[in-house]
Amino acid sequence: MRYSALFAALLLGACTAADRTIGESSPSADVWMFGEHVEDLRAQSCPQGTTFQRASDLPISVIDTERGTNSALKMNLTGLTLAGAWQLEAENDEFGGLSGMDVLRSGSLLTVSDDGKFVWIGVDPVTGAPDGIGSIAYMRNTEGKIFPTKRAADAEDLAFRDGLAFVSFEQTHRIEAYDLETCGTAAHAARVVTLDKVVAGDVLRNNRGPEGLALVGETLEVGFEANASGGSPYGTARIDGTLENLQRTRQPLLYMLTGLDHEDGLSTKVFRAYDPARGARAILQVYANGEQIAEARLKPPLPVDNFEAVALGTAPDGARRIWLLSDDNFSSDQRTLLLALDLDVAL
Repeated sequence: MRYSALFAALLLGACTAADRTIGESSPSADVWMFGEHVEDLRAQSCPQGTTFQRASDLPISVIDTERGTNSALKMNLTGLTLAGAWQLEAENDEFGGLSGMDVLRSGSLLTVSDDGKFVWIGVDPVTGAPDGIGSIAYMRNTEGKIFPTKRAADAEDLAFRDGLAFVSFEQTHRIEAYDLETCGTAAHAARVVTLDKVVAGDVLRNNRGPEGLALVGETLEVGFEANASGGSPYGTARIDGTLENLQRTRQPLLYMLTGLDHEDGLSTKVFRAYDPARGARAILQVYANGEQIAEARLKPPLPVDNFEAVALGTAPDGARRIWLLSDDNFSSDQRTLLLALDLDVAL
């Protein structure tokens, strides 16, 4: 979402609070489980007769950007090393607005934009840096057609498993799946769940939807861009669109959740804040089996912009890597920044 709307909403923020469980309706509804639905989602996403289609080539300019001073890095990074910082640009005007991300088996990145596109970003397996090779394609709705409006196409986060891309959308709050492995960019949206508009007793605004999405074992964890009652709500998706085990995050006043990821007991949350005086700021939190083990507080002179996407990967030396990606809102005043932050401790 754009900074002006974000700033107005942030003025209504509440105090910092620890993660805690809060109430939610429909406790008897079944939790959505990957194994129970994966084959049906594949059939819906790639109906019989669908021909595989490839994405369009997207050359990407990769520009090394500022990394900040040693003193700023030491002060603001705990348990993390900034291994890379790049600004990504493309001559194709369709590039931008990247709001969600996951790591593919190859180590390259699959991202979604908030106007309804998939964007692939190549990563060199030797250097661990983006290699300038990309591709791009429009997402399709459940009828196999390009989304007719940005409101319908407002993708916010991504979780990828076994060739299926799970995408969370706001405006019409929902999660849809795309079988990219079977039919490529011809994949139709297959509805996973339609999310309830009431979360933790509050009615979600159209642009305060599921900014965070992660596969946790067989389940889908969903987080919402808000800061009410001291944190952003997140929980496990049920089939009826309500949430199991609803909790609130822990973050400072004015920061709101914009991304989640989870893998093998390791999880990440990213939060962003903005005001005209201080500009963009972001916080990355890293947890191992529920205990926080690392944190990055990103503000000038460190590289920072409107960070919305986070994904867990692996560095060339085997260290656990956390990727961060910013949404430039298709604005000349903002940048698409990609950061690589490596955990200092082996897990």
